[in-house]
Amino acid sequence: MIALEWIAVPAAALAVGGSVWFVRRRAGAPLDPAAAARSRERRARGLGWEYDATVTGDTLFTMRSEQAGVKWKVRHRADPLRPEVRPTLTWATRSVQGAATELRLIGRARYERGKALVEPVFEKLSSLILSPREIALAQARAEFVERTAPAEVGSPAFREKFTVLARNNRLARALVDDQTEGLLTRWPHGGGEDRVSVWLDWHGLRIDVETPHAAMDEIEHLVALGLAFASGYRRHAAQPGATHFMETQPGAAG
Repeated sequence: MIALEWIAVPAAALAVGGSVWFVRRRAGAPLDPAAAARSRERRARGLGWEYDATVTGDTLFTMRSEQAGVKWKVRHRADPLRPEVRPTLTWATRSVQGAATELRLIGRARYERGKALVEPVFEKLSSLILSPREIALAQARAEFVERTAPAEVGSPAFREKFTVLARNNRLARALVDDQTEGLLTRWPHGGGEDRVSVWLDWHGLRIDVETPHAAMDEIEHLVALGLAFASGYRRHAAQPGATHFMETQPGAAG
């Protein structure tokens, strides 16, 4: 099995089997999805965000806005015909982009599980129905995870829950500060370390959170985290001396 939380290529290409997600058991679905959707749209428009309820493929709705010069989009993706694929909220922007794969943040337990599966990623990529661009993205991300040691950032309590991989320690410290640590560790409805995933690379900044409900409190929390990361990266990129890469680890792929 390929660890999707590692390489994050399109779910349609890499959907894997599994049990129905624990959050569905822990918290029931909204009693009236239509009413919840109307409330979500009113709140989004009240915040000045563009709301689009058009269903396209597995995308159930999108929100867009621009804040502090950062253009972003939120999508909620779910496929009711495939309950093994976890519903996901994704916040993404191209207003900040790295020259290469720059940062990965994921729950510590998920990182440790996925670390054992990085070799099968290389072996199976060629057998999947992926475009050359998707293969290049997946391989770059897998190599980054294999090469890069976890950064010592955040509080001890934060490091017990999350793992941060960054191309240098200065970048890790710029993005994981008191604000972002607080947002990650106090996630609405709990379990951020089991549900949140961050990539920063030449495609931009992307944050995924697995959630079946897409409630506005979680969406607003996700947007706040995305903007905090974007702001931290911009401050980091504006300062000199930010281009030194971490040394690769023994036995890393060339």
